[in-house]
Amino acid sequence: MIKFFRNIRQKMLTENKFSKYLLYAIGEIILVVIGILIALSLNNWNEEKKTIAEEKVLLSSLLEDFKNNKLTIENQIYWYNYFIPFYESKLHYMGTNANELNQGMKDTLISKVFMNPIFSIGTLNSITNSDQSELIQNTELKRMLNAYTSGIDLNLKRLEEIDELRTKQLEPLIESRVSLLERTINKHKYADLLPNALTSDYNALLNDVKFQNTLLKMLELINRYISDTNNFLEKTDTIVELLQTELDIPLIWDVLLKSGKTIDQVIEIARQQDKNDRLYDISETYINDLGYRFLNTDDKYNVALKLFKLNVELYPNSWNTYESYGECLLKVGDTISAIKAYEKSLEFNPESENAKKVLLVIK
Repeated sequence: MIKFFRNIRQKMLTENKFSKYLLYAIGEIILVVIGILIALSLNNWNEEKKTIAEEKVLLSSLLEDFKNNKLTIENQIYWYNYFIPFYESKLHYMGTNANELNQGMKDTLISKVFMNPIFSIGTLNSITNSDQSELIQNTELKRMLNAYTSGIDLNLKRLEEIDELRTKQLEPLIESRVSLLERTINKHKYADLLPNALTSDYNALLNDVKFQNTLLKMLELINRYISDTNNFLEKTDTIVELLQTELDIPLIWDVLLKSGKTIDQVIEIARQQDKNDRLYDISETYINDLGYRFLNTDDKYNVALKLFKLNVELYPNSWNTYESYGECLLKVGDTISAIKAYEKSLEFNPESENAKKVLLVIK
């Protein structure tokens, strides 16, 4: 091709067509420049495409970590809310006579519950220690990721305060009044020591104002921890939502429920969505899992029933939706409807041993 253009130029020169040669040369230069620009554009497009792909991989890894963190934080909130009445019951025992307490009450009195979280921060650390953060285009997401480690630090600091109170004040007070030898399960190993061993003095513990004050301090620390952790959960939820939006993944319903919408309003939003272009997750698996979350919560059976019913409407050919619906119907006492749901499940999955067993019992 180069030889072809060279021949044209030489012919023009030999024929003294200088003006035409000049125009031709300019045209050739323009073509070369256009070719270079096209090559640069293609190269930039390929680089941009590569960067977007790298960003997607990074965001996907972050999403996995932050989903784990969300579960971890929710678990912490659940257990420390459970610890509050646990410590309150200890305070109720204060000032009473040890003879009024059974062994279970005594066990509760001297127990020292604690739980430490394990956060998934591998991807976040790799971003912090490298230039990978430049791949993230969403400035709000980048800002929240940069601030997230301080949230982890605060969470762990609050737990350190609880643990320090537990190990340096609560445990010494308990051990000063309660005989470990008396409570050991290996008493046979110390049979020769038991006759002269000192026994527990629960009355002294029940009338120790330092013990009472320590329990009160523990409750205050736990309540502060729960408050801070709820705020931390909100930030984690926001990051998960941003990541899902960037990855074009439908959002979970918690976003709507936390905004104050009722379950009926949320279900109506789900019904109106296009399955092929959805903002919120309306997959069979997600709705089923959400239904069981409410089914396993006291006084939320009716909410679970609405979710399982919606799943049957959206996925009428799934045996699993009918089986879950039937289980919930049994929970609320509607045996007749439950039988119909389980029978429908068997139509789609005749091999379901669970459906057969349940029908055998309830029919």
